[in-house]
Amino acid sequence: MPYLFLGIFFSSLILIVILVFKLIKIRRNSLFEEKLSSFKEEIRKNFFDVQNVFLNSSQAILKEFSKIYEKLGSLDKETQSLLNLTTSFYDLFKPTKTRAILGEAVLKNLAEEVLPKEVVFPQYTFKNGKKVDLVIKLPEGLVPIDAKFSLEGFRKYLDAPQQEKERYKKLFIESVKKRIDETSSYILTDEKTTDFSLMYIPSEAVYYFLITETDILDYAYKKKVFLVGPNNFYVYLNTILVGLKALKIEKKSKEVYNLLERLNKDLESIQEDHFTLGIHLKNASLKFEEIRKKLENFNLQLKNVSKEE
Repeated sequence: MPYLFLGIFFSSLILIVILVFKLIKIRRNSLFEEKLSSFKEEIRKNFFDVQNVFLNSSQAILKEFSKIYEKLGSLDKETQSLLNLTTSFYDLFKPTKTRAILGEAVLKNLAEEVLPKEVVFPQYTFKNGKKVDLVIKLPEGLVPIDAKFSLEGFRKYLDAPQQEKERYKKLFIESVKKRIDETSSYILTDEKTTDFSLMYIPSEAVYYFLITETDILDYAYKKKVFLVGPNNFYVYLNTILVGLKALKIEKKSKEVYNLLERLNKDLESIQEDHFTLGIHLKNASLKFEEIRKKLENFNLQLKNVSKEE
């Protein structure tokens, strides 16, 4: 009996020990899971922090790259502007014949680009044998335009040393006056030209130089010659275009007016015919009534004769 009791006691003790170990193990597992979960949360938080830092850094880098691209674009424009300026100066100092051909071609292309081709006549020859680079045909007459402009004098003026500048400037102005005389010679009223002509300056730089010289402007005004550069010549062409469109509208308006005039006359004629027809119908109605009464009277007399018999 005592042995049985001892066996039960030791068995119970062993079970209690086993349960305690299991509880300890479960507790450890729970703590481990809590720590693991906390560690995971910390890793996740750090990951998002790193991600935000990366995104912010990426946006900042993109903004910097955008600024760099803008500066590169601006630099490209400036470079292109410089290349155009260089090309302009290169064209300015081309051989005279090449420049003349180029000036005439640009003049022709500008005019044909803006105006209807039927009013643009390049290399126009007058009856007296004179040939001008371009003529624009307007209702008021032919507008002669000359582009044969020598820039050799201007080149020499630019290249001259400071002490020689004034002398070469005077020489250049004299050569310009000769060109003005030549352009003025295309004003031929007997061949239905306008009472003025245009002298096309193929370089804006030279054009602006010339219009600041009052001596040149006064001389050109007396000769009825207007100086035009590439930019204001384009404006002049567009002004002509507006005028041509206005004339076209005016012509159409006159056609409509003439048509209305004819319709009005036709209406008046119809009204007169209608009035005449009305009079004829009225007279016919009166005549019809007169004949009807005569027939009634004749019929009455005929009946009376029959009764007497």
